[in-house]
Amino acid sequence: MNYKDISDWNDINELRCLVILKKLISENFPRNRQMELCREVARKSNLSSGSISAKVSNFKSLAGINNKSNASNNSKIIYKKYHQYSVVELEKLISELITNNQTK
Repeated sequence: MNYKDISDWNDINELRCLVILKKLISENFPRNRQMELCREVARKSNLSSGSISAKVSNFKSLAGINNKSNASNNSKIIYKKYHQYSVVELEKLISELITNNQTK
């Protein structure tokens, strides 16, 4: 996919946001949980929790939970390709991508 060179967004971080959405859905969107999960991802990436939360909201929009948003083409592709994956499957994929990136 195409990410800006100056951006810390990549497939791994997009998938991490999709995992957050899946967790929120399974937990029935408890109050403050989205930001809690976003802070966890922020600690693993160079992204702010606010930026991650905005991406999660874009995925909510793509899932038909929120109103239309400005989801990036990358987010649309990730959602279309992986929305049917479970949290476990997504986390396995993320681990594989991290391992593959470290071996390059």
